Amino acid sequence: MKKCCVLFFALIASYLLAAQQDSAVWKQYQSEQRAIGRSFSNYFYPRYATLYSLPEKEFIVKIDSARALFDELLHKYSNQLDKSLVDDETISIKYYFDKLIIDYPSNYETYAGKPLEPSPLITRLIEKNLPDLNNPELLTNSDLREYVKAFLYFYENAAHKKGQYQHSDNQHLEAAWDLISKWITQEECAETWKYEYLRNHIENYGIKNIGRFYRDFKDICTNIEYYNNITAMHKADSIGRQGHMIRTYKTVGSFKLDMHIFLSDSIRYNQKRPVIVYFHGGSWSEGKPDWFFDVCKWYAKQGWMACAVEYRVSNRHGSLPFQSVMDARSAIRWIRQHANEFNIDTSKIIASGNSAGGHLVLCTALADKWNEETDDLSFSPVPNVLLVNAGVFDLTDDRTAWIRKGLKDKNTVKEISPNHLVKPNMPPTLLIHGTNDGSVPFETAKVFEQEMKKAGNNFEFHALKDAPHFIWYQRPYSADVSFLRAEFLKKLEY
Repeated sequence: MKKCCVLFFALIASYLLAAQQDSAVWKQYQSEQRAIGRSFSNYFYPRYATLYSLPEKEFIVKIDSARALFDELLHKYSNQLDKSLVDDETISIKYYFDKLIIDYPSNYETYAGKPLEPSPLITRLIEKNLPDLNNPELLTNSDLREYVKAFLYFYENAAHKKGQYQHSDNQHLEAAWDLISKWITQEECAETWKYEYLRNHIENYGIKNIGRFYRDFKDICTNIEYYNNITAMHKADSIGRQGHMIRTYKTVGSFKLDMHIFLSDSIRYNQKRPVIVYFHGGSWSEGKPDWFFDVCKWYAKQGWMACAVEYRVSNRHGSLPFQSVMDARSAIRWIRQHANEFNIDTSKIIASGNSAGGHLVLCTALADKWNEETDDLSFSPVPNVLLVNAGVFDLTDDRTAWIRKGLKDKNTVKEISPNHLVKPNMPPTLLIHGTNDGSVPFETAKVFEQEMKKAGNNFEFHALKDAPHFIWYQRPYSADVSFLRAEFLKKLEY
């Protein structure tokens, strides 16, 4: 018995020593990998547009050269690490770099400005990787997951080029749903990816017109956690859409665009109402009016009319920001047209927006060339006050190259680029921007400030020191934003 105990504890000690050694080796490997990763990131991402403008073979050579550095480092430590760690790292390295390659055709078109058909090199890479898309053991690997999203986008982009989904609402979700059904046939993998896309869609686009996807998912879902999450999200959004008025302010082709209207008690508040109109952010690609429902309710209790606007976004409607701008201008016109119905004070219409929504707010007053054919141009699209949080001012840089890739005249984008449109006699304008905004460079906001000064406009510009992009909800900056907005409106006697 005593010998057995000694042997047992010896084995435990040996195991712990091996684990400690393995842990030390793993930490050393990770440290060296981070150093290589920083070096690669510092080279690749600042040159993103330039590198994706290279000819395909030259681009792939650069990617494979970088990949080789990571592979060599892993090989150096492979005999000292647990096999499962090595296998996971092998998959991660492979799919991190394969994603960069599968992104090439779309990014080349964006940054080189030329159409491109995928080459046999990329096609073969895709075909070789297909089995891993149907391997449930790899679902937890984050690099593989990012590759799968790129893979689905690759085929989604090809479908859009052929004109598929162009009349469908929720185009991104519909395309992904069809592609998952086609390419990902293993049950657990297919269920996971349908969950991922439906969850993302409800969170970032809402539940409008997604009935068939929601029903399909509930029919196939065997994962209780997935099922409960999706049904809870759907229920929350459904409840959020109740208790206020929803009106179609514009029909464009097959798209009916909604105005969500929150009204005060008409008996208690019988004087003409001021109006605040919210335009969500999301890079003109995603977003939903639901994000403003709570603040709209608050304004309604103060006696205002508050509106949250649905406008066309790329991933739902296949649109560009030009269409978003037209929608924003149509929305303000619609409010003016219905002033009597809602007892609106048309001298007190405030437009408010975050990020891309802030861009739309500015364009209601500046983008004079972009009006929907069905609009009644006798009604002004210009609000009486503009409130802009972390707005987008310049659509001519690399960050917005995707907008220009299909334009015959790339300069057309200047017609919706606020830094190129500033004029005198703009409405009173509040601009708030973080100095550390990683999505919309602070320097572009400073250019707009200077142009507003030159034009002699009534405006305030507030730079929030060290603040990032999401200043409207990220603490502690959100409190500063709320205070500055309240003070600005108080000065205007709202």
